[in-house]
Amino acid sequence: MPVQSVPSASPYQLDYAELNWQEGDAPAATQYNDIYFSGHQGLEETEYVFLQHNQLQQRWRQLGSGNSSTSTIFTIGETGFGTGLNFLAAWRLWQQQAPDNWQLHYFSVEKHPLRLQDLQRSLNTWPELHSFAKQLITEYPVLLPGHHLLKFDQGRVTLHLLLGDAIDCLEQLHCSDHPELMLADDIKAYPQVDAWFLDGFAPAKNPSLWNDPLYTLIAQLSAAGTTLATFTAVGDVRRGLAKQGFNMEKTTGFGNKREMLKGVLTQHYPHYDTTLKTRKKGLSAPWYVAGHSAKKKQVTIIGGGLAGTSSAYAMAQRGWQVTLVERTPALAQGASGNSQGMLYTKLSPKPGKLNQFTLSSYLYALRFYRQLLEQQHLSPEQLDFCGVLQLATDEKEKKLQQQLQQLFAGQPELVQFFDSTQASEVANIELTHPGWYFPQAGWLSPSDLCRSLATHPRIEIVYNTEVLELEYEQQWKVNSTSGNTLSQNTLCCAEVVIIANSRDAIQFKQTESLPLKTIRGQITGIESTGKLAQLNTVICHEGYLTPAINGAHSLGATFDNNDSNTTLRNQDHQRNLQSLLQAIPSLTKDFIDVDMDSLTGRASLRCTSRDYLPLVGPVHNYQQFLEDYAPLRKNAHLPFSTPGSYYPGLYINVAHGSRGLTSTPLCSELLAATICNETAVLPRELVSALNPARFVIRDLVRNKI
Repeated sequence: MPVQSVPSASPYQLDYAELNWQEGDAPAATQYNDIYFSGHQGLEETEYVFLQHNQLQQRWRQLGSGNSSTSTIFTIGETGFGTGLNFLAAWRLWQQQAPDNWQLHYFSVEKHPLRLQDLQRSLNTWPELHSFAKQLITEYPVLLPGHHLLKFDQGRVTLHLLLGDAIDCLEQLHCSDHPELMLADDIKAYPQVDAWFLDGFAPAKNPSLWNDPLYTLIAQLSAAGTTLATFTAVGDVRRGLAKQGFNMEKTTGFGNKREMLKGVLTQHYPHYDTTLKTRKKGLSAPWYVAGHSAKKKQVTIIGGGLAGTSSAYAMAQRGWQVTLVERTPALAQGASGNSQGMLYTKLSPKPGKLNQFTLSSYLYALRFYRQLLEQQHLSPEQLDFCGVLQLATDEKEKKLQQQLQQLFAGQPELVQFFDSTQASEVANIELTHPGWYFPQAGWLSPSDLCRSLATHPRIEIVYNTEVLELEYEQQWKVNSTSGNTLSQNTLCCAEVVIIANSRDAIQFKQTESLPLKTIRGQITGIESTGKLAQLNTVICHEGYLTPAINGAHSLGATFDNNDSNTTLRNQDHQRNLQSLLQAIPSLTKDFIDVDMDSLTGRASLRCTSRDYLPLVGPVHNYQQFLEDYAPLRKNAHLPFSTPGSYYPGLYINVAHGSRGLTSTPLCSELLAATICNETAVLPRELVSALNPARFVIRDLVRNKI
């Protein structure tokens, strides 16, 4: 498919790499008039410059030997992802040399990413990397600005691909940009990089990637002993890195190149501005900074729905022993118990935090579920990437479709735009409205997903146990309904607890202040007959309609605030049917004589927040927040250096609303990364936007509390 022209003003677009192909399918960037690698010697150059001069083979062989540290993560940072050659070479060496219980975290920034077809052509040069390249190509993300999380080798290798300006992207890896907190020894304000690959184009051709602000960020994200290597030997680069505390050394370059640079951080010079006098909106906010380090890899998780089981899976994948506590006799008995749920996203012409999050979580969910399907953790009867068609049923939505078509031009792998005839063809039923189509989306059985995730061998499930209260005495005492233990102790004690029990989270005194809302939703099950049986794809309108499973379609869903009655109602079946027939009148004849009493369905309670973003992160001490930040009531711009007060080892993952299938995989990864002191899987601004403490800060600023 030819690449369409892209409007330069679109916030959803990147400037892709424009390539000239040289002999041997070696790509050169026209933007910088420079090559990505040295022809057929590119792999040898990578191994020499980056792997050898960061001493990775020797260091990885020694991981875990005589090391008392509980960390089992090695982190590589890279400036310039390019063709991904450096990543693939490092991955291959990691697989050969590192212990099985260690994880490789590799983050890389790229301002001009290669299109998928260019990436594939570039990597065809090295058949010895074929198995690795094939996986990268399969997981290569839709090229939207922001952070993209890719998992390989059952989670043993993680690639954080940061698309955008290098300084902007790297700065967002800090959990705080508050100068005083970034200097505090007891606050982990940044991920620790063990080795750097500095691989932008030559400094003379790409000066924006070789400057003092970038060197400062590199030092801030490093610690004593961090190494780096780069193909360049330019004096300004050597001096700039030396100013940051790196002991820089020239050494023999690769091939015909006479010299290159390598270095090690011997002294940490954190060059932060400590003269903070005012706080700009959204910056230098200390209240979202929380530090905790677990001594044992054990966690108790409360709630057996999507949030609980996905959190359990994310922690188990990191080697943690998980106790999953569910109050009912089975998993997924609440809103996660529907037979079919939609896997898609909503698009907006305004890229606010809600839309940034929904897009990021949707794209990660697609990769996550595709891997589960490939690994046979889910079957085609439980997951179908059949596509989702969003109909534009009124003039407002048709105008929105026109706006989106301009903003997302040239990204057919994400979304396509159809008139009514094209929409009818893809759905295989007659439609009278245009719409936009998500070709990679589809439906999934939430209950089957929960059960599959919970089969991980490190997850133990305790059923028929309702947690009534949490008490902290060096560890968390988890008091259950019967007062009995979840193990053989008097009370179940856990250093880390994750609350993932939806709206019931407010029953605990630590989380009773959270502004959670309850929304009742009823779905209707309808028999697959007539024209309806021909449906090929999920259709969204005011409600939604899924293709059939076991001879029935799911139709839904009602949306009623502050209604906690889960009894099925015929009038809600009627509402679902009316919504469907208004959107797809060609189905009217199939439902002329429907008996409402004969319809099946299910009513459940969704949990959401005021701003419709989930609550994911550490649990704050509400009363201490009120005391520490009370002056915000009078002046929202006062500078603070007091970090937020959080309960040690207590976290929450709730309020996913009707988007739990899409949002819980990424949120659970974010929470697990937070608990394990890993590189955040989202930019700091989005991590803060999900922090449960955001509401108390907003209410103080607005003088509501």
